[in-house]
Amino acid sequence: MSPALKFVVDRGQLATSGPGFSHLEYVYPPLPVLLSIILPRDQLSLAICSCLFSGLLGSVLVMRIGLLRSMLLGLPLIAVPQMWFLSSELLPPVVALTFLAVALFGFIQFATYGETYGGFIAGLALAASYAADPGALFYALVMCLFVPLLGAERYRGDPQGPLGAMAVIAFPVVAMAICWSFLIWRFSGTWPGNLDYSPNAHVFQFPYGVLGGIGHALGSAFADLVRSTVYIAAGVLLLSRRRTVLLGAGLLLPVLALALVLWVGFDYTAINAYYMFVLVAIAVITNHRLMDSPRYVTVLVIAAVVQVIIGIRLLPPTPGFTVWQHLMFQ
Repeated sequence: MSPALKFVVDRGQLATSGPGFSHLEYVYPPLPVLLSIILPRDQLSLAICSCLFSGLLGSVLVMRIGLLRSMLLGLPLIAVPQMWFLSSELLPPVVALTFLAVALFGFIQFATYGETYGGFIAGLALAASYAADPGALFYALVMCLFVPLLGAERYRGDPQGPLGAMAVIAFPVVAMAICWSFLIWRFSGTWPGNLDYSPNAHVFQFPYGVLGGIGHALGSAFADLVRSTVYIAAGVLLLSRRRTVLLGAGLLLPVLALALVLWVGFDYTAINAYYMFVLVAIAVITNHRLMDSPRYVTVLVIAAVVQVIIGIRLLPPTPGFTVWQHLMFQ
């Protein structure tokens, strides 16, 4: 069993080890832990569940942008073995990223075109994502910062409009975080509870020092960015068009948010960042119809192929991947 799946199973066993809710502070992330309690506690059942969520994510992409474009833009996810490992063995990030994909497309419909339904979908999906990964709070922060960029024309002359849109997006996930913290305090007497929600999390521990950790987090975030050539290509194409210059520059916001997440000590490995940047790039490319131009398609496909090569050769291996690769292919 991979370290991530074993950790979820151990949390599920801890959650049911005694009467009452005294162990609630350790039961995070709640959604994967709940699945580990409901499903048989073995590697196969949780791996199948992770694959089903990955399939749901793929279906969201196909439904939104079509099969052919999903295959072209999704090459960095389809053709890199570490993505197969993530899709089958890392249940919490897969669940979180699936709901992030749903939130991204709903958010774009809401912020760009004013579709209220998309705003509610984005907010609820972010709340569900928080149930698998506290980094959803930072997803919400980035989306709120993007509201004035995506809806610049729609909110012109309406300074209160962006604030209302931000509230719709952020309220569910913030409410989810507050309610979960309250439950922990109410039933365990501690707050905010056990923050080591995964084997690699070190929340507010700052192993590199508070100030030294900032430099390390920025270096790691920009290293993740360099490996995400599709994301970079999307940013460059947006910067090349006068109407989308601000949005192209705004693509630095997720990078800075990732640095903040790494500095705080949340569990964000290179594979998580790789996956997240691909999802954001696909959402941006789709929203601005960058693939409607044959010239842009050529640039994006080349970027996708380059990223596949980088993902195979230069993406740092996730804990457990080497063993999984040996068992699967040798």
